[in-house]
Amino acid sequence: MKRRDYRELTERELAALVEFAKAHGRCWRHELNDVYWYNARVWRGGSDENIGHILHSIRNNFGPTWLYDVFKLPKDSK
Repeated sequence: MKRRDYRELTERELAALVEFAKAHGRCWRHELNDVYWYNARVWRGGSDENIGHILHSIRNNFGPTWLYDVFKLPKDSK
């Protein structure tokens, strides 16, 4: 099976993922995928009210396979 090529994240998309990860700890991927993406919930805990919508846009553009198998948080964001 050919691996899909993904575009680079924008700075805003990366910042939204980093903020969500910091807020949800070690199991942030599970929380994002199973609670927010699967149930179409918008996260409202960020510093910007648009972060939840940015996260949904990431879901629509990349999907859960990308989240678990491709994306890695930058080392300096932990």
